[in-house]
Amino acid sequence: MSDFAPLKGLRREMTREMFEELAALQCELPEILGYVGTTEDRLARWCRRNYRLSLADTLFMLRQDGLVEIRRASFEQLKKSATLIQQQFNRFLAARGDSAQEEARRLAREIFTLDDPESREVRELFE
Repeated sequence: MSDFAPLKGLRREMTREMFEELAALQCELPEILGYVGTTEDRLARWCRRNYRLSLADTLFMLRQDGLVEIRRASFEQLKKSATLIQQQFNRFLAARGDSAQEEARRLAREIFTLDDPESREVRELFE
């Protein structure tokens, strides 16, 4: 038996390419099992033969391809639209500004809520 033999399910035959595509599309395990018509045990054994990894590790690894593609597509869209660039710029700039503003407010609260010095201490300063 070849290491790269397709998995024969009740509904269809799944090749490595099909499995990698489904994982990149962020399909969940029950969706893949239902699409092919197989069990988790059979798919796990097939992954072990084809990828030399457990089913969970294989899915995790292959899903990263899909996440990278989503990021690439988003970046390409950003390049084409000045409006999207401005929105993203404002989003990231606002996020930084919010934390700086919060820090300034916190410091101001600390300064203004300091205990009033005793009159004796104030007199000592002026003497």
